[in-house]
Amino acid sequence: MVDDKNGLVCEVRASLLHKRCWYASCGGAALTTFQLAIGDKIPRSVMLRNTAHSEDFRTHEGEANLLVWCTWRLDGIDAPVTSSDDGVDRVVEELNSLVGRDVVNVVVDLPGWDLHLDFTGGMRLHVFCDHVPGDPSFNGNWLLSLKNKRICIGVGSKCKIEPREGSGQMTKLS
Repeated sequence: MVDDKNGLVCEVRASLLHKRCWYASCGGAALTTFQLAIGDKIPRSVMLRNTAHSEDFRTHEGEANLLVWCTWRLDGIDAPVTSSDDGVDRVVEELNSLVGRDVVNVVVDLPGWDLHLDFTGGMRLHVFCDHVPGDPSFNGNWLLSLKNKRICIGVGSKCKIEPREGSGQMTKLS
């Protein structure tokens, strides 16, 4: 069992910091859900079949891939620009405005694992882990897929680390 939350926060930060967002996947049936491909483009072992994505995204994934299921808000320099409560067209437009921007700061607020990413140009993404114990609408808040592992932030302050594409033991962080 891993019990070093601060070490994991440092790993999340290092995995995203000073890396460029090159793709935003959003606008599907579950509007609050989106994914950002960040960092180097890594060839996929299996091409995605969904032709709604660009060919580049279907053949590559990010060095770090952030998938968000919970409530979020994107702020500009002077005001919020969109959120998980906004209309589809606006969400797609504004999340796509992150493409080509670098992550310049990463903050993870414990104990809830809220995530805040600052991008060049004054954009700031706030991810609010609002799926908490009781009767949440979903069993996860956000997930960061890296080369060899997935960091899964679940209900409440639950966190687990899973190996990617291979055998290995799942590590839980409570």
